[in-house]
Amino acid sequence: MRTSSTERLRAKLTADIDQAVAGWVEEGLVEQTEWMAQGRRPLLVTPIPAEPGTWFDLVAVERVLKFFLLLTQLIGRHAGRQFRLMDWQVRYLIAPVFGLKRPDGNRVIRTVWFEIPRKNGKSTICSGLGLYLAFADREAGAEVYAAAGDRDQANIVFRAAANMASGSPPLKKKLGRRGIQRKLLEHPVTHSIFRALSSEGLRAHGLNVHGGVIDEVHVHRNPDVVDALETGTGSRSQPLIVFITTADDGAETGSIYATKREEIEALAGGHAEDATVYGVVFGVDDQADGFDPFAEDTLRTANPGYGVTVLADYLQGKARQAERSPQQLNRYLRLHLNVRTKQTTRWLSMDHWDACARGPVSNLPIPVDLAELEGRDCYGGLDLSSTTDMTAFSLWFPPVTDDPDEPHIWVPFFWLPEDNIRDLERRTKVPLERWAKTAAHEGPALRLTEGNVVDYRAVRSLVTDVLAPRFNIKAIGYDRWNATETVSELMDAGEEMEQVSQGYAGLNQPCKDLERLVLSRRVSHGGHPILRWHIDCVGIKTNSEGYRKPVKPDRQVSAKRIDGVASGLNALAVQALPEPDEKPEPNIRIIG
Repeated sequence: MRTSSTERLRAKLTADIDQAVAGWVEEGLVEQTEWMAQGRRPLLVTPIPAEPGTWFDLVAVERVLKFFLLLTQLIGRHAGRQFRLMDWQVRYLIAPVFGLKRPDGNRVIRTVWFEIPRKNGKSTICSGLGLYLAFADREAGAEVYAAAGDRDQANIVFRAAANMASGSPPLKKKLGRRGIQRKLLEHPVTHSIFRALSSEGLRAHGLNVHGGVIDEVHVHRNPDVVDALETGTGSRSQPLIVFITTADDGAETGSIYATKREEIEALAGGHAEDATVYGVVFGVDDQADGFDPFAEDTLRTANPGYGVTVLADYLQGKARQAERSPQQLNRYLRLHLNVRTKQTTRWLSMDHWDACARGPVSNLPIPVDLAELEGRDCYGGLDLSSTTDMTAFSLWFPPVTDDPDEPHIWVPFFWLPEDNIRDLERRTKVPLERWAKTAAHEGPALRLTEGNVVDYRAVRSLVTDVLAPRFNIKAIGYDRWNATETVSELMDAGEEMEQVSQGYAGLNQPCKDLERLVLSRRVSHGGHPILRWHIDCVGIKTNSEGYRKPVKPDRQVSAKRIDGVASGLNALAVQALPEPDEKPEPNIRIIG
């Protein structure tokens, strides 16, 4: 198996970080924890950025670690102790963020998402990071803000930072008597500042931001503070905005939290690319087989500060309380296991999906060869769009023998309007322009049509002029939305069209069939990158009768897309139907 230069560099940088953390633990600069020693890992981590020329600056990280040693813990049983960072904090936050450098010596990472259950020391580390960025990051006239959705929450981080500064002789001397005020920390020479900022106190954008630490993102009700900080970094050479939060309840789509979390999930899944954004989520997968929310091992996995920043007795007591009281369960899951309790259930495992593309020996995807499918029976699925969704068409080839190991074959095609590709790439962070140049199924993985809406003539032409002459398309399932003209013209060309209801009645059976086929590795899809992204985005809803259907994201507020999945389910819905004795007139049926 060949390894790309990016993957080799990423592996080297990861090894450099791991080796450095182990060395700092041995030196006593970093505190070792049971969580890391037992080989536990976060629920979600974005890939280490590995653009050409990226290098790991060990000295820069040591500077941060030694700065924290100048600070003193303020509350709880650790009050009065030197602030020695823990190995998991360094491995998954401090080392990658402050150590990964561009060739010019500036930091690669400029936005950080750090999500973790309550009581794992997130507000405390927020305070320390704010102080470092303001007064130790060698940035002249640095403006650093502790930000939150309301004034009280913002002041929690700022007050802790101010108390740390007062309790640190070197920092107190540096800032001087007038540098530590009730609402402001300021260096008397460089005029670098650190202050609290909330939507209530935000008067105008006009900020010149070097650093921002945004606490409890899930409580932000409007984007004003976040927008002010993110847009205020333009004149800084290596700004850093750090989001530190616990999960939201998953009930509100399009919120600041939901939008940012979607971006991190896309980056972690390998669908999106942005070297300047790094994210880590600590928690547990409540959809995993054998998930026990009350088990001690579950608590240990979700909480890297287990037994250190958060007492074991406290967490076990919360677990027993939630086990006795269903009313407390969702709160327990969200606050202490970092589970988004009301979100749509994640559907297909990416490990299972990826396994369907691999050969028996290699881990590389084996592309689907259309030439080998010439003349085969198949079924089509159509999902049309307008501007911000993709239009997708799928061919579904059922097995031709009774061999239980012969797979179904899924061949997808995708379109976007050319005028919108850059804006949509910016919003979704997925490499749409690269996919438009990537070969797949005798054409680009993403086909572009002129203008700012998808030209359905290109879709019809592919079906009638290219695919239909080569394959026996027995029927095409479609979602009726915006489909009248296209369906009419495909019918005129002789295609059998079958409307598929997009509710539970129409999609329950194809959902069950697809899940069963993926779990048994009886789907061959060739690892198409766009279909893989859509599979990773799709969630599932179940009604009171146990019927299921996929959930379409709100394209106005969500970066997720599932159009390829929708087209495949429409094809699978048609294939599941028994063939009629006679073709109805006109050649159109409604499923569900």
